[in-house]
Amino acid sequence: MCHTILPENYTFYDKIDLQHNKKHFWIVQGISLVLLVAMIVAGYFIDNISFVENITDTFIALAVLIVGYILYIFLHEATHGIVMRLSVKAKLNFGFKGWAAYAGSTGYFDKKHYIAVSLAPLILWGIIFGILNVFYNQGMWFWVIWLLQAGNISGASGDLFCTYKMLTYPKDILVNDTGMDMTVYRKMTEEEILNSNVVSEESAKNSVEVSGD
Repeated sequence: MCHTILPENYTFYDKIDLQHNKKHFWIVQGISLVLLVAMIVAGYFIDNISFVENITDTFIALAVLIVGYILYIFLHEATHGIVMRLSVKAKLNFGFKGWAAYAGSTGYFDKKHYIAVSLAPLILWGIIFGILNVFYNQGMWFWVIWLLQAGNISGASGDLFCTYKMLTYPKDILVNDTGMDMTVYRKMTEEEILNSNVVSEESAKNSVEVSGD
């Protein structure tokens, strides 16, 4: 279940930072590069760029590719935002941090919902571009759509990394995603809850004694 605020008896577990954590950053960049190269190579085996088009058509196709990818970036983040909003009625935020666009939320997502949030753009736009490539399966327009698909898949490297991390976490986690970093909380054990209550009681007792003095 997702929440608008962090429930009691949850404690910090881990943090995924795709901007400041250099290890996370370079893993994601590496995944993105491998996926991009793999998609271009796969496209070559489908249509080996042997087409010949006039210069006007080439410029039109290039313009469509550039504008299409810029539009796709906004649609990618909007897809994240829609699934976030459907999961929990919390405040959304969108923007850019340096090289990357982001969608974030003030809500707390359970593992199942957060995996859905992460993979939604990859799956939705992967299907859309795949259907378009069925109809445009050769020549210049095949490559325009295929490169948009390549951008969709390689651009989802951060989402794939987060999904992998989610699968390694305990079942009862909640994730707060600000956009470029994700803070993960886990449910406290009964022993931790008991110890926490003891500490709280002792703190309250000490406060009363101090005020009495």
